[in-house]
Amino acid sequence: MRGLFLLFAFITAFTSASSQEILNGELVGWGPDISELPSFLFLYKEVDALTNTVEFVDVLTVDVNGNFSFVSPESRTEVYEFEAPPWSWRVLVRPGAVELDTLKLLKSSSGPTRVRGVMAKSVWHSEGVSEMHPSIKYDSLRMLASTLDALVLFDRMAQSGAVGSSAKLVDVQYMDSINSVFEDACSKLLLDEDIQESIFYRDLIKSRIWQWRSDSGMSKGEMRRVWYEEESRDATRSVSEKITSPGWCASWVEVNASWFVEADEDGELKSWVEDGNTDSIAIFIGGGVSEMELAMWWWDRAKPNSTASLWIQKNGLAELSILNRTVVEKVWCSSDLLSKTWTNPSIDLVPLDELYGKWSVLLILKSGSFSCIREWEALHAVEELMKNGRLDFRFIAVSIDGTQSKWEDLISQRSSSNQTLRWVGADPRWMDGLAISSVPQIVVLSPELEVYSYSAPIPSRGLGKYLQKIK
Repeated sequence: MRGLFLLFAFITAFTSASSQEILNGELVGWGPDISELPSFLFLYKEVDALTNTVEFVDVLTVDVNGNFSFVSPESRTEVYEFEAPPWSWRVLVRPGAVELDTLKLLKSSSGPTRVRGVMAKSVWHSEGVSEMHPSIKYDSLRMLASTLDALVLFDRMAQSGAVGSSAKLVDVQYMDSINSVFEDACSKLLLDEDIQESIFYRDLIKSRIWQWRSDSGMSKGEMRRVWYEEESRDATRSVSEKITSPGWCASWVEVNASWFVEADEDGELKSWVEDGNTDSIAIFIGGGVSEMELAMWWWDRAKPNSTASLWIQKNGLAELSILNRTVVEKVWCSSDLLSKTWTNPSIDLVPLDELYGKWSVLLILKSGSFSCIREWEALHAVEELMKNGRLDFRFIAVSIDGTQSKWEDLISQRSSSNQTLRWVGADPRWMDGLAISSVPQIVVLSPELEVYSYSAPIPSRGLGKYLQKIK
């Protein structure tokens, strides 16, 4: 089975890579015990940077040394997300043969705090490559900004009035000199050849500039004025293209996050919307139709209200339709579940239709968790109790461990071979499909294999009483 999967993955990769480049990556930090190393990485592509919506791209195989490969973007820089639950890495990947380095995905030194979505660091490693990767140059700017922030922290607080009557202690000349150091560093980096060739990295640098301006006390009105001047010089990209850039989105939010509060200081914003006075909104925002659509969408998302919703219903988001798409429901339905298989303790693949016809209570658990083992024992007690009056329930412990060694550890902890145990691995698709967000967690399936609940009480907190009420 594994051999067939690898052959299929190779054929797929070879076919799709005919017009693209194969890039190399490596998982780092798992130590010498390869049994702990993930066997697969799940690759996603970010659709837009405002909502962080992603679409699935591929499953990448990881060899025993932690090496993997993936296909480069074809024509433009993309934000890729690599996931091996609980870890995730977000990476800017440039198109074609531009990326010469190896992508290193680093395991965090601190343990995970949840079952997935724990962001970890990545780095493009340039061994044997003379040019420093632009991501490293950008990281150097971030570290410089952090250092300079610490040097002017007291002066900024005093200037804002946050430390009482100490405004007279502000050293304006000192702050100006620190500002000059930061601005010079940004200007120099923006002239770098690699940075100039990548609009996404330029946007990231500019986002640091906007954050610096905001932290330095620049007023929102002045920020919007400067923003409009700078944006008017960027006529090569539409707003729908810009919102795919994390740096541009971060800058826009820094400038416009509370635009609706500032625009309504005189109580006129609501009347602008109700009267269809789009010109006044556009003038305040500083832009055209696309900028206005983005502003109204942000208002409705940041502070849901009938006024913004009314405007969107009336005018739509014609130029930014990407923000108006319906969110796809990820929780599986009966037909999805009927097509799935999972692994039993004998390492056989078993179809989920084995659950059809009875209520199924799934306890989601992982090896090494004391609370999971405790709830597993409690689940067995609930199962024995339910046998006295309800025979239409079955109870299954489901492992989301990412390695076979962890799965085998869990098998060895069964108190009885009569306890049903299944393994789905650290697969994000299963986590989405069953709405798994923590361990231990209870998921209840109906006899028709529909997800009835993914938030039922755990066995030690009243699961038995909860199940007795199900008809």
